[in-house]
Amino acid sequence: MLRFLSGAALLCLALSNLNAQTPESTPVKVTGKVADAVNGKPVEYASVVLLQQTDSSMVTGMYTTPAGTFAFNSVVPGIYVLRITFMGYDKLEKAIRVTAGKNAFAGTLHLQAAGKVLNAVEIKAEKPAFSMQIDRQVFDAGSMINAEGGTGTDILKNIPSVDVDIDDNVTLRGKSVTIYVDGKPSPFGDAKTALQMIPAESIDRVEVINNPSAKFEAQGGGGIINIVLKKDKAIGYNVMFNAGVATRGQVNGSANASLRMRRFNFFGNYNGRYESIGGSGYSSRQNLVPDSSHTTFFSQDSRNNNRNGNNGGRFGFDYFLDDHNTFTIAEGINHNFGKNEDNIFLNYLNENHETIRDGNRNNTSRNDGYNNNTSLNYKHTFRKPNQELTAYVSYSGNRSASNSDYHTQYRKAGVDTLANPNWQQNTGKNGNRFWNIQSDYTMPFGKKGKLEAGVKSTLRHISNDYTAMLYNWDLQTFRKSNQLSNQYDYEEDIHAGYLNFANAFGNLGYQVGIRAEQSYLKGYSFTRDTTVDNKFFNLFPSMFLKYNMPKNQNQSLVFNYSTRIDRPNFDQLLPYFNNSDPQNIRIGNPELKPALSHKFEMSYSVYYPKSNNYFSTSTYYAQTNDNIDRISTLDTVTGVTTTKPMNLATQQNIGGNVSYSLNLFKWWKVNANLNLEYNKLTSVTVSNENFSYGLNANTQFRLPSRYSIELSGHYRSPRIQPQGTFRAMNGIDLGVRKEVLKNKALVIALNISDLLNTQQYSSHYETPVFIQDYERKRATRFIRINVRYRFGKMDPNLFKKKKVQPEEEEKQEEKEEEKPKEKGRL
Repeated sequence: MLRFLSGAALLCLALSNLNAQTPESTPVKVTGKVADAVNGKPVEYASVVLLQQTDSSMVTGMYTTPAGTFAFNSVVPGIYVLRITFMGYDKLEKAIRVTAGKNAFAGTLHLQAAGKVLNAVEIKAEKPAFSMQIDRQVFDAGSMINAEGGTGTDILKNIPSVDVDIDDNVTLRGKSVTIYVDGKPSPFGDAKTALQMIPAESIDRVEVINNPSAKFEAQGGGGIINIVLKKDKAIGYNVMFNAGVATRGQVNGSANASLRMRRFNFFGNYNGRYESIGGSGYSSRQNLVPDSSHTTFFSQDSRNNNRNGNNGGRFGFDYFLDDHNTFTIAEGINHNFGKNEDNIFLNYLNENHETIRDGNRNNTSRNDGYNNNTSLNYKHTFRKPNQELTAYVSYSGNRSASNSDYHTQYRKAGVDTLANPNWQQNTGKNGNRFWNIQSDYTMPFGKKGKLEAGVKSTLRHISNDYTAMLYNWDLQTFRKSNQLSNQYDYEEDIHAGYLNFANAFGNLGYQVGIRAEQSYLKGYSFTRDTTVDNKFFNLFPSMFLKYNMPKNQNQSLVFNYSTRIDRPNFDQLLPYFNNSDPQNIRIGNPELKPALSHKFEMSYSVYYPKSNNYFSTSTYYAQTNDNIDRISTLDTVTGVTTTKPMNLATQQNIGGNVSYSLNLFKWWKVNANLNLEYNKLTSVTVSNENFSYGLNANTQFRLPSRYSIELSGHYRSPRIQPQGTFRAMNGIDLGVRKEVLKNKALVIALNISDLLNTQQYSSHYETPVFIQDYERKRATRFIRINVRYRFGKMDPNLFKKKKVQPEEEEKQEEKEEEKPKEKGRL
């Protein structure tokens, strides 16, 4: 008996080895089912890929049936990995052993939704308000209650180290910044226009990249701010309406919708906004060298009202050709308009503060513009995980028209109003064509290695035709002013290529890269017969090091270095002559050169998983050569100052930053950021330095009945400029949010901006020939009410082709349960 059993065992072993060597003669079948982890429903059209366990190479793949099932025939015995992916769900991987002559059943594989579905409305898990990656800081926009009903500009006002001035210009650590939307340059015009067009509710997060790697374009000495929009790509539909009003005369509304049907994901949005904002300004100047009219002191007091609006939308679709190829086509249109009125009182005094003459200046202007943007994006993923190729083409067109009227009436002391006031009428036409073409390739290698390469070209053409007409009282007609008029064409072509290499040794990760950019800046003024023809070739190296502490992987130390460039833009190079303020003229400078920056930064961060607290600190150094800034000069004969952009000096910044996110209780959390900086400007003609600091703090309370309260404040100490300082700025905002309805689909928010009415722009200039103080104030304190309603349904089976009857589904499950099962990860 023992001999018989031994012989049978040897025979079975021999047959098993024979089957392993000739799998074709005994086909093995691998089957399974994919279902939703929450409701247990089958997931149709999920991608199921069978991979070799040894090298992750792909063996075969398919999509699940309407019943969520899959089956692979003629599989060679061995150990494999099943990888299941589907839009809206987390990726699932499971090891499975395939034995010769025995069909394998992988069981029912449950996919976890990337966002939990509650009563047909997507409720995402709470994200940290702030986190830090190897090359960027990430801020959750959804947690910013104070920005409800606002725009992208209002979101950025809540980001540490980001300054938004009274005219909504954005800087990062006092330097110019490039704005991206979803990793691409803003599709509509300049950054300011793009931010004002994006409703705050459509922004998912903001990524601040102080030292971008070679993968990103090098423009922007301060770095890059990437606005990441919300996306819904799970099968189903999602709709959101938003509307708000504010006491400053603002109304806004938007609608966003997405619809995913198997291979297609349609998306679209429309938004409109109108506001009427009043403001004021005051400047006082002391001429240390009196002009020809013996003016020693001069002051201006202005009142203005700006009425602006825009409306437009963007629509498109993603086409998922298969599991590896995706096409995205999008089209956007926008219309913006505005009417501004400015009344300026001018007062000229002698050394005894006695009025010599005064005057009134009334400026009115209107503008009307249209933008359109068309983009095509292609993404190809390979069988190897994280290997991909992308290509992107975008075209933007802009045209606008403007007209303005300047009317100035002067009066001498003791004399009635002078006859024949200065009267000027202006018209302008502008056009902008912008192409953005780029392609990027990523290839992983080894266990942690990655190679990135790409090319990019941006082609921009700008035309400007400005005509100024001065009224001739003798001829009783308007005559064109050649000094003030200007017709100008400008082309900017930038071609770039980059290479990035990343890998890791133990706990040390590194990334090194190089970017090459060739720039062509060409312009011609038909009015002045002036030519701009500049060519720049630059190399921009970058390096990143990240060290994870061996005893605590939640701690990391990061060092990075990058080079950046500030190229003079169209507005700076244009040889214009802006006399909207008759005592403070602004002109362009066709002789500007680019400014190059070298930036170093080292940071330490630690995450506390039990409390969900986060702490980071960093120190940085930046040096900018040929820094571009504006400088003002006084004509000691006419008493008029002229402001002009110039390559002034070398600027050095040494600073430190501390950020802390603290969860005191489940219902109370605090975020704080402190930035300390020493700034120095040095050149033959300019020398200035100071120590400055900025503080941002935010606290949120979650109260019963689904109320949330946010209180945020900021303070920035005086900061140097070439001829003086920008004075301190501060403000406090308050927001209250109420979630209504059982599924939290309705959100009502009440915001009070600039609670103490302290926000204003002010500066102090001091030169050998004049001293000037300048203040501007806008209506920054207002109350805004915003209502947001969202509904939708994310269901993988919502649009399936064939309904499976309950009886058939039960039979299918019974048949599957009879098959052999393999459980667990091998």
